[in-house]
Amino acid sequence: MSWTVAVLALAVALIALALYYGTLLPGLDFGDTAAFQDAGGALDVTPRQGYPLYFALGNLVVWAVGGEPAYGMNLASAIAAAMACGVLTWLAARITQSTLSGAFTGLMFAGSYTFWSQAIIAEVYALHLLMLTLSLLALVWWSERPSSRWRLALFFAVYALGYGNHLMMVLLLVPATLFLAVSMPRGLRDLLAPRVVALAMGLAALGSLQYVWNLRFLYSLPYPPNSFVDAIQTFWFDVTKSDWRATMIAGIDRSAYPRRIGMYRFDLLQQFGWPGAGLALVGLVWMSIRRWRLGLLLVSGWLVAVTFAYTYNVGDAHVFFLPSHLFVALLAGAGIAGLAGLFDRYMGAWPMAFRGAAVVLVLAYPAWRMWDTWPAVDRSEDRRPEHLIDQFTTGLHHDSSIYFADLNWQLQNGLDYYVHHLRPDVLHMNASDRVLTLPWLFTSNLSHGRDVVLSPQSRRLVETAYGAFYAIEPDPDASPAPLARRLAALPPGTVYVLALLRAYNDIPLDTAELADAVAELTAGTATLRTDGVYTIMAGRTGEAPAIIKTAAQPFRLRLAVGGVPLDIRMESWLPVDTMRRAGFGHVIVEHRHVFTLERGVSVVALGSDRRPLVATYASGLFEPPTRFRIRARPSA
Repeated sequence: MSWTVAVLALAVALIALALYYGTLLPGLDFGDTAAFQDAGGALDVTPRQGYPLYFALGNLVVWAVGGEPAYGMNLASAIAAAMACGVLTWLAARITQSTLSGAFTGLMFAGSYTFWSQAIIAEVYALHLLMLTLSLLALVWWSERPSSRWRLALFFAVYALGYGNHLMMVLLLVPATLFLAVSMPRGLRDLLAPRVVALAMGLAALGSLQYVWNLRFLYSLPYPPNSFVDAIQTFWFDVTKSDWRATMIAGIDRSAYPRRIGMYRFDLLQQFGWPGAGLALVGLVWMSIRRWRLGLLLVSGWLVAVTFAYTYNVGDAHVFFLPSHLFVALLAGAGIAGLAGLFDRYMGAWPMAFRGAAVVLVLAYPAWRMWDTWPAVDRSEDRRPEHLIDQFTTGLHHDSSIYFADLNWQLQNGLDYYVHHLRPDVLHMNASDRVLTLPWLFTSNLSHGRDVVLSPQSRRLVETAYGAFYAIEPDPDASPAPLARRLAALPPGTVYVLALLRAYNDIPLDTAELADAVAELTAGTATLRTDGVYTIMAGRTGEAPAIIKTAAQPFRLRLAVGGVPLDIRMESWLPVDTMRRAGFGHVIVEHRHVFTLERGVSVVALGSDRRPLVATYASGLFEPPTRFRIRARPSA
């Protein structure tokens, strides 16, 4: 069976790689992803960056493919994710003793929405799932011969190595310890034996050496640590993110726990649907009866992972549910094995044709989910982050301007990457870091003929600190038209979709701008409520809307407008979600992704070829930027 399983695992990995490569983000993204992309190929990794294993493997891909590091780091995630799906297939087949269950598990997880969305961008979660599945596979392999010290050492080694990618590997500690305790011949006595403890601690110490790469950076600074103790304290503070993690772990208010039940239900069904969740329950029962030790491993693994994510106070909680989804997928695969066993028991030998039809039917479900999910996660043509930063920096050059860009942190990371790798001719810095020295900086640059260019937040900071001392004027190179004017040139009868998703607290909704845009699209025949969470308006310009739908929870809407079949999908849980790298929703036409919905206002208008004529945003992260100038020479 081992060769069959190996071939099957390779096949699933190649299918997953084809999915991820076909939908891969081609370049820059915002947020943490931009920071990972910026570090791609670099030889220095700071303690704050962490993730030495991730950067080491990512660098290999960046160096191998060449070109822009953003692409290489995105591709590294796709490769790690495909390998994770292959290993998961092998693991499921080994747990259930069924190649069909292995194929079902690997394919269903490969096509799950959140994992797919992380597999096509520079993020650490694809590699984390790979290390988690490798650890579980090594653990299961050891359990088949629990007297083997070498197999146990392999598990400890792989598990320790996984900490070099993400400290979330600690979530496996309790399930693995329970499994070791119930699987060793003498139970806890064997687990706590000096040889076993020394082996585990020794391999853990070797695994921690990965972080010497990060620690080394402190000694390359102009002012290195005064002592090794200082270095370790600084290193530990940064690598564990101690300044904010203490408020994140179990950091949500107790009153929010009941409301998060709906969030988890949505997240689980987004990955696997009701059939997948139902099969996981069947698998739980089957594993409890047939292989209770492995069942304990899977259930305790799920329970620890889901509890951590459920109580984790972050704006992208959905990615922290990924380990729990892995255990659900394994239990669903066990459910397939359990149902197959029941058929064998009560129906006897299956006719070959019936058996073949059953295999096709079982694999049709993950295949259909892949087909359905593809357009929603497809980012192969997504150049929005790069194009937006183009607008932030248009007309800027270090010979003629200096840009003070105090931006939202997600945009700031994108700008840092862009200037570092694509536009090194742009001179930029943050005004908030230099409030006391701003007059000197302004005078120096203005005297050398450089205009001082300011983002809106930088302008507010300067005016707060120095009043009307500086003549600040709007920058004509970055003064976007109001949303209604951006839509005014659309021909009558143009099919459009306008989405209003609950705006960010720090980017408030401009209700007047929204009202003008709605009036422009509908010839004054409609208004929109602004107190909802998810609102969709679709129709043809110059006419009353074909539909206006407002809901408190995410939904999927299929309709035809002007003969154009629209599939509008809300793929987020608001207002909890503040970061969704794949977007908060999507507009799909004829199984092709045409537009990504973001928080705030999103509008797409479609041409006769059913591709976007206008795709624009307001009151959100992707709204066109505004800039201001202090001119070196007065304008004529």
